Amino acid sequence: MANQNKFPTSLVAGVVIALAVAAYMVLPTLGSGPEVDMSETAVLERIKPIGSVTTTAAPASEEPAAKPEAPADTAAGTGQAAKEETKPASASTRSGEDVFNTACTACHSTGAAGAPKLGDKEAWAPRIATGVDAMLEVAIKGKNAMPPRGTCSACSDEELRNAIEYIVSKSQ
Repeated sequence: MANQNKFPTSLVAGVVIALAVAAYMVLPTLGSGPEVDMSETAVLERIKPIGSVTTTAAPASEEPAAKPEAPADTAAGTGQAAKEETKPASASTRSGEDVFNTACTACHSTGAAGAPKLGDKEAWAPRIATGVDAMLEVAIKGKNAMPPRGTCSACSDEELRNAIEYIVSKSQ
């Protein structure tokens, strides 16, 4: 008897192979767009900020404030560090409550990283017993997870003292 299939298997296989070869040759060229300029200037132009921020804190005609002098290096050969520079109190010294609410509250209201919470008499008692001056020294230099000057690098020593006195008044 004669084969009654309308499509012979070899013909179907040939068409499939021809389509696979055509796809292999054509697909890599699809999706390739125009050449992209990868020069440094072109990349910087593509990633530049979309805006800028200007402030009106000081008129442009004023000269910038002088940079503070760097603290002295350690004394040669003695291993003792020179006394750290203290920040002078400004004319607009903030209250202890203001400093606490802006710089100290994140840790001392939640107990983050082991910080004693405001109002915790047991946690603060040994610290208060050392005196405000000792607590100020710790605040200036930092201790454990607390960085130097806490999170208020712009605070003057007087502002830090005010914050410590506020904490002491709320934690006795």
